[in-house]
Amino acid sequence: MLQLTNISKHFGPVAALDNVTLSLRQGAIHGILGENGAGKSTLMNILFGLARPDTGKIEFDGRRVRIASPVIAQRLGIGMVHQHFKLVESLTVLENISLAAVRGLWSPGRRELIGRIRIWTDRLHWNPDLEKPVADLSVGQRQRVEIVKALCTGGKLLILDEPTAVLAPQEVAELIPALRAVAAAGMAVLFISHKLAEVQKLCDRITILRKGRVVYTGSIRELDAGQIAEKMIGARLKIPHLADHQEPPGEAPRWDRGELSPPRLELRNVSVRSSHQGAWLLFNVNLSVRSGEIHGIAGVDGNGQDCLVRCILGQIEPVDGNVIFGDSSDSHRKTPGINPRSPLGCIPEDRQREALVLPLSVQANLMLKRYHTSPFSWMGLCRFGRWRQRSAELIRQFDIRCPDAQTPVGMLSGGNQQKVVVARELGEKPRIILAVNPTRGLDVGASAFVMKQLLAARRDGAAILLVHSDLDELLAISDRVSVLYNGQLQETSWPDASREQIGKMMLGVA
Repeated sequence: MLQLTNISKHFGPVAALDNVTLSLRQGAIHGILGENGAGKSTLMNILFGLARPDTGKIEFDGRRVRIASPVIAQRLGIGMVHQHFKLVESLTVLENISLAAVRGLWSPGRRELIGRIRIWTDRLHWNPDLEKPVADLSVGQRQRVEIVKALCTGGKLLILDEPTAVLAPQEVAELIPALRAVAAAGMAVLFISHKLAEVQKLCDRITILRKGRVVYTGSIRELDAGQIAEKMIGARLKIPHLADHQEPPGEAPRWDRGELSPPRLELRNVSVRSSHQGAWLLFNVNLSVRSGEIHGIAGVDGNGQDCLVRCILGQIEPVDGNVIFGDSSDSHRKTPGINPRSPLGCIPEDRQREALVLPLSVQANLMLKRYHTSPFSWMGLCRFGRWRQRSAELIRQFDIRCPDAQTPVGMLSGGNQQKVVVARELGEKPRIILAVNPTRGLDVGASAFVMKQLLAARRDGAAILLVHSDLDELLAISDRVSVLYNGQLQETSWPDASREQIGKMMLGVA
């Protein structure tokens, strides 16, 4: 179906791809692995016509092709789901898919397109509201729209760039057999993921890239997860776990631990109602996060996580209840928002839309919250020397890999963009941390780094609320776990509860 031979691509002096060779058979599911910046997305963009190789050749379906644009890729039968969504938020689900289905002056009729969509949604066991604006969808629902759009506009080769990054374990469990059915129908699938367990369950063969070069191609059965990770990053990697970061016996913690420690963040009987339909988005939610603990919030995407986060950030006003920050002695209803003196550090779900200004430099993004405060400003004038000094410290401390601090942050890999967000939000040691899917789209090395930073902040006494769709990572570092289902929050007995019990609660099983 597909043969890539000696594909190379340079961005200035940087070699994104160096003589990459890859073959893919019809009906096969082939995994593409590598750490952030290894060249995976560049390779897929070349296949979809979003970038052109400097050297090398592409053969598709038995003939040599030149893929100069996504339109040509779609004509060949190639569909792609991008890591960062390519959707028009003001349009409906159906309108977005219709836009992608246009071929020159021809576009499918409404009835024909809906019929094509329903074939795939039925096979995937999804039932999207086609008339709903994309702006009203959760991140996980937008990912589903992207997958259906790629299936409807492709037909021979499906490229999936981190398709499960925002899906819950149950949704992934549904997606894997659906993708196998897609491959059994004759489509070839290229699957990019950082979740090794999923790759091992789904893929027949894998190709591992490191620094733009192929370091392994072969059967998935020849390597275990540790060997795959070692080939990806060039060293053995230990996944962080809460048990490895507990205080040694006899050593006093750095904060006032125990039941007498007052909550740093507390929600009391918080309820939020939808402005459109009047339905409850959150109902009578109670939670507290104390110093030196990570309180995890599990749940299938779309059950109120976004509303909970926006309520804490002060972007939504609850119809009932209170959001309280600080100790009981100085508790207040006023939410901190983005006040630079706020005790809250926030790692949002979508780094590109909600956390970074992509055209600005790494230095400017690191200083976004404090550029006008002392010692970085004096009488309204920016002290750029202090900016440079502080940004250099953060780049070194959080291992941000960039040519220099003046590089536009949009030119960094996804993992390094996330490190910029983590450095800015955790570098000043906030008392409260709100982290939403903080490892989304990151490789195993970058994910481990972010988890270690959260555990370090916990050890320093921060109160951390972790809203995470990856149940394994959530359970690995959380002291307590609650489940959000249909807008209602239920405590679990974690760590005494099992993963299976929490999974059932996420599906609404009592």
